[in-house]
Amino acid sequence: MAQATVHLRPGKATGLRAGYPWVFQNQLASIEGRPAAGAVVHIRGTNGTHYGQGLYHPDAQIAVRFLTSDPAVAIDEAFFYRRVEQAIARRRTMLPDLQVCRLIFSESDGLPGTVVEKYGPVLTWSTLSYGMAQRRDTLLSALDDLLKPAAIVERNDHWLRRKEGLEEQTSVLQGRHPGEVLVEEDGLTFAVDALRDPMTGLALDQRRHRAVVRQCAKGRRVLDAYAAHGAYGLQAAAGGATDVHMLEISTPARERAVANAERNGLRDRVRLEAADALQHLGGLVREGAQYDLVLLHPPAFARSRRQVASATRAYTELNTSAFELLAPGGLLATTSASPAIDEDAFVDILRESAQHTGTGLRVLHRGHQPPDFPTLEAMDETSYLSFFLLEKTDDAVPGVQRSAPGAA
Repeated sequence: MAQATVHLRPGKATGLRAGYPWVFQNQLASIEGRPAAGAVVHIRGTNGTHYGQGLYHPDAQIAVRFLTSDPAVAIDEAFFYRRVEQAIARRRTMLPDLQVCRLIFSESDGLPGTVVEKYGPVLTWSTLSYGMAQRRDTLLSALDDLLKPAAIVERNDHWLRRKEGLEEQTSVLQGRHPGEVLVEEDGLTFAVDALRDPMTGLALDQRRHRAVVRQCAKGRRVLDAYAAHGAYGLQAAAGGATDVHMLEISTPARERAVANAERNGLRDRVRLEAADALQHLGGLVREGAQYDLVLLHPPAFARSRRQVASATRAYTELNTSAFELLAPGGLLATTSASPAIDEDAFVDILRESAQHTGTGLRVLHRGHQPPDFPTLEAMDETSYLSFFLLEKTDDAVPGVQRSAPGAA
């Protein structure tokens, strides 16, 4: 059966030519053949130019997820084996032991919508792509052959799967899941249950920023506003913080954080409070609480352009409260993991937050994603993480009136 071809509307090939790997339904002029969901199709422009091959979906907003510009290569098991092998080799360049990392990062590794993470002997698999879900066993076979994991678990519990007609599900796909495994980060030990823990519990993309926090925590009173499993706050404690006040709304996450603190002998310097940071920081300001180091690493507030306005308000409120809570000369370690808010927009938020408090700020360090979260220059969606270590200065911003405590 001949491979189907999708034809682009005039002027709609600009993104593909620049390396952007998605073709949307409104970019299609016609379809030659009758490809089913998940089928491999050729992509052509109106003048007949061949742009490559990709995975097709007739009903999803993303009509084609690009795979390769080679019109002749077979998209078979060998093709996907090579892609998995290349992704692992990419990690070995910077992370030779591969104990805890993201092994596959979707489009950035040429495996659309698909994420694989490694926690010691256990791998997690998830995909938002119908075509990649169809090829799951091929990719799992490659992972098993190349890494020999004890288990591969499915973490397809994301609502975005529904956009491609996929169900949410979690299960053990291969091997024998050992339950809780212990992994190490900069001398601390953390427990991970790859099958049951929230996927953001250890936040692998933040680990290099936690090392920065540990380096500057000695002798400081610390507020960790989104504690999760305690990785940020415990690194601060290990770095010599005198007191670490953790806020976390999730009961299972707090329990995991307490266990991690006890496991590392840091329980005496950590206190956990059940609280939603966005709701609670303003109250701490009104109480007159003060800290020397505030850690803000909230979940992504804006995954799409429709959420930018509300996310901007939330980030501004959080960072304004953080500046109010800082003692003079205090440090704010703050992040945005929102794909729809780029670094320039986040910098604007931080400036506005500082202005609300009538103080200045000094950038001591900025960071992005670690090397196991590579980015595509042509695809902003793959570059989503911004980190800043800021010093609160006593230089008031000229012409700016100090806001009421906790005001956004």
